[in-house]
Amino acid sequence: MVDISPARQGTGSGPIVQQHEWRPRHFVLLALALGIMFCVVFWAALGRPPLSGTKILAVLGFTFVVLVNLSVGALASGAVIERRYPHWSRFRTVDHVFIYVALAGLVAADAGAAWWLFSSDSGGLLRWIFLPIALAAMAGGAWWAWPALPRALRRAGGDRRAGWALWPQHEQDAGPAGTWRFFALLTVLLGAALGVVVAVAYLGGSAWLDSQDVPAGHPMPATIAGIHGGYVALGDSYSAGEGLPPFAPGTAQTSCDRSQSSAYPNLLIKLLRTQDHQAPFSFTACSGALLNQILDPTHRSGGVVPPQISGKVQPSVGLVTLTIGGNNALFSNVVVTCLINGNCLHQTFPPPGIAEHTARHVDPGDLLSNWGPATIVEIGNEQGALFRTLRHHFPHARIVVIGYPYLFPARSGPGFPFMPPMCASILNRLSANERAGIRTLQDQFNDRTYEEAVVSGVEFVSPDAIWAGHEPCGAGGQYTNSVKPYLNFPNPVNGGSFHPNAAGQQTLAALTACYLNANRQPPDPFVPGAPGVHTIPDRLVTPALLRMVPAPGLSSVPGSGEFPLCRG
Repeated sequence: MVDISPARQGTGSGPIVQQHEWRPRHFVLLALALGIMFCVVFWAALGRPPLSGTKILAVLGFTFVVLVNLSVGALASGAVIERRYPHWSRFRTVDHVFIYVALAGLVAADAGAAWWLFSSDSGGLLRWIFLPIALAAMAGGAWWAWPALPRALRRAGGDRRAGWALWPQHEQDAGPAGTWRFFALLTVLLGAALGVVVAVAYLGGSAWLDSQDVPAGHPMPATIAGIHGGYVALGDSYSAGEGLPPFAPGTAQTSCDRSQSSAYPNLLIKLLRTQDHQAPFSFTACSGALLNQILDPTHRSGGVVPPQISGKVQPSVGLVTLTIGGNNALFSNVVVTCLINGNCLHQTFPPPGIAEHTARHVDPGDLLSNWGPATIVEIGNEQGALFRTLRHHFPHARIVVIGYPYLFPARSGPGFPFMPPMCASILNRLSANERAGIRTLQDQFNDRTYEEAVVSGVEFVSPDAIWAGHEPCGAGGQYTNSVKPYLNFPNPVNGGSFHPNAAGQQTLAALTACYLNANRQPPDPFVPGAPGVHTIPDRLVTPALLRMVPAPGLSSVPGSGEFPLCRG
């Protein structure tokens, strides 16, 4: 055993000169390692070469596992040593506090990563790779830091085992002027591990601030005129109010996440009831809904979600609103793929493992030029069938389909100093060309939805004008969240990511109300004198080629020239 007692006499005539572990140079090493690893992680988050793509993310992930667990093990051993020999510390209590705080922070980060991997489907096989690596690194750090090291680590010329240790130890053959071995390697490991943790916290904190600091939503009209009867709100997460709790009882269990107060249907019914206090309200929109799930029940892990409409003709309904089709188009998978992979527009879609419910008759292919356009055509055909069914079930209602706002702004990503951090990461991970390509796909999707609505006898309103500059990381402040983190596991990212926030939901309500007030009757969608179109070609065409006028809301907010509150 190595004698680590502080009062042992050396081979000389005097007592050992005690020198303690924390010296200024160690803080310099700690700061350098922290800063370097912080920059590496942040550069990877920006998607800058050579730290871009999935491989570097995997490498950084396993680097995080090794560094953090090595440091946890070494700090745990060191904490035991410090507790047994508290007079060794250079700063005494301050030093102990530093050790325990660093240990607690690394353990919390490690435990959070482990909980997420083992409590969600996202972990996959990685969880079983993570576990042995984490345990081995933790044990190795503790073993390496402990003073009583195996004989195999003895150096030639004397028992200098302490020279290999991560924690400071006294040389066994030291004389009166003997010194303590400094733990430079531990300092570097600790700094690198903290650098990863701090970089992730920096990005997460930026995302949290971005999701909290939002502009006011578009002003709401005082009422909606001309609507008589009940209101039925259908659709997917954009209509349900995903990410805006509290949710209606039972809807969180099935992941429908239907907001009780903040979704745009909640706001529209309040306007409608200024005219008719007893107006019936049916709000059945459900996050994750596919086109067929408007009419059919859905089996989910939390239970069965019934169809969103009853199946009976309801002549008393005066207004129906919905957003639908984005889940069929794999919007969320497009976002994830583009944030992780470079050149995402030319990735093969659909990604492996995606359920067969999307684009059943479309062969996998290039996102921008093949799979995307073909999928939009197929979704359009399904939308047309759904819209005609809704027209039959609600014969006297104004049925308004709302388009999807852009998922990314057109503006360039922030440069140095890369502020705000999370938006700098998002906008730099996707080139301007990639974001333009995604916007093009969304234009094609909304155009097709508009065309199918027109030929089915329902109405469409575009959010383009009212949402301009308010996309995720938009220059005018976000109506749609970019990344919305929250302190919860197994999923630390809120379902409100890339969904309208409260201001965005108010803006969707304002858009719909302004449209209805400006158009007491459904507007003529065709160019004056042009014959109406009754079928849509089985390929992508622009509304102009079908002699349709631009969709309401595309170039200006409906009613902005007539109603003061619709001007914004």
